[in-house]
Amino acid sequence: MAATLLCCVNASAHARRAIELATEIAKALGHPLVFLLVNQTRPASGYPDIRAMSERDARDVLDIAMRYAEASGVKDARPALVEARDVAEAILHFAEERKAGHIVVGTGNPPFIGRLLLGSVSQTVVAEAKCSVTVAR
Repeated sequence: MAATLLCCVNASAHARRAIELATEIAKALGHPLVFLLVNQTRPASGYPDIRAMSERDARDVLDIAMRYAEASGVKDARPALVEARDVAEAILHFAEERKAGHIVVGTGNPPFIGRLLLGSVSQTVVAEAKCSVTVAR
């Protein structure tokens, strides 16, 4: 059985490129493909966490990725939606739990000062993943 290819998605243009690239790789190698959207949550002072996207919006992003993969001829693709405060940590945990053999992430290539202050999901995934990672631009 081929190792799972994990493609991290959101509503950005960089994620669209990651979807395109992951779909090409999955089709060429015959790997199962999982599109993962981590809906980032933030604490709300005694109230339930605030989500970055509504569940409907998150499902719409995943549906677009799934339709693209299907139209491109990928036979084995699945969506996955998780909620977490730390997006990179959630991606790494999901990849390890599902024994992903490869991860595809997009990057917006934030300015240097932005990376210093905020960190970068793709940078953390590349540095800490236990499998190979492709960064789509």
